[in-house]
Amino acid sequence: MSTYSSAASHYLSARRRDPVKVLMEEVVTRRQFGHAVSGLRLPPGAPLRVLDIGCGTADGLRLLRHAADGESPVTAGLALDYVGLDADAAMVETARSLYPEPGVRFVEGDARAALPDKDFDLYLSCGVPYSHLTTDETTDVLTAILRRAATRTRPSAVVVDVLGRYSVEWTPQWHLSRWNYAMTFFEDVDEQVEEMMTCYDRDSLGAVVEQAAARAGAGDLRTTFFDRSVLLGRHTATRTFNPAIPPYRTLVNDLYRGQAASRDELRFTPPAEGAPAPILEFFQDWAREWNSIVDEAFGTGDTLGSAEEAKALATTLLDFERRPRAGLGVGHSLTAVIVVEP
Repeated sequence: MSTYSSAASHYLSARRRDPVKVLMEEVVTRRQFGHAVSGLRLPPGAPLRVLDIGCGTADGLRLLRHAADGESPVTAGLALDYVGLDADAAMVETARSLYPEPGVRFVEGDARAALPDKDFDLYLSCGVPYSHLTTDETTDVLTAILRRAATRTRPSAVVVDVLGRYSVEWTPQWHLSRWNYAMTFFEDVDEQVEEMMTCYDRDSLGAVVEQAAARAGAGDLRTTFFDRSVLLGRHTATRTFNPAIPPYRTLVNDLYRGQAASRDELRFTPPAEGAPAPILEFFQDWAREWNSIVDEAFGTGDTLGSAEEAKALATTLLDFERRPRAGLGVGHSLTAVIVVEP
């Protein structure tokens, strides 16, 4: 994995946590974590032992422990015992400085080499760390995890977070499963890291899970797939990989702050080629619903009448993005939540 010196500057930037991230992406990710933890069937007060693979600056830890208004934390009623593992020393040092507390530990290390020698209930990932690996490397890491899980007398859960192959953020790359992902750390940092990244759809990620399970002898698995950030991924704002796409994330953030946007800017034209038929059908259905929301908000005009109307439209669009999706690999991230029964 590539390293960079500005982990804190980027990942701790207040601007990074824009309305889309706080009100949609973090909500969806917490729900995925909740799905994983519920599969463990832990009694109240029980320890929840977590290994966060590719932990970065511990976004996963924060999302486990904190919830939005009206929601309970994922770890409510459980005794969290957390280990964060990351190959980047700057990330580990930043995380340690943020969370110097009992029950939380950060370790510099590479999951491809060895996992910490401890019994874990939940193998977490957040921020697509598995996409940094080749498909073979991901299969090897999951094999090691599932081999451990197969020997336990109680359930385990594994969260595998990757880039979605068919995100509209990078339609020119749809014909590739691994390509040069220029990570532009655009929040308060000028630095850019270029790295080969692996993208997945549901079939390809499912095949990796099945192969790893077969190797590990873990037969009783329940795997659920989730898409996140279908039209509001970060690279609809940067437009790094698809300059032709409208900057939907920026537009919705601006609407939420009461700023204007036009009907034509917000409407979505679905891709008509370059992906399997179920993917294209998904985007056609998405466009119909998204555009219906936009058209209803604008009525017969081309502009919104007030900042309140702009924020109301943004709130509706964010709610639409928060809805559970089929897990096809059509969003910025595709997540597999695997529950391994004893």
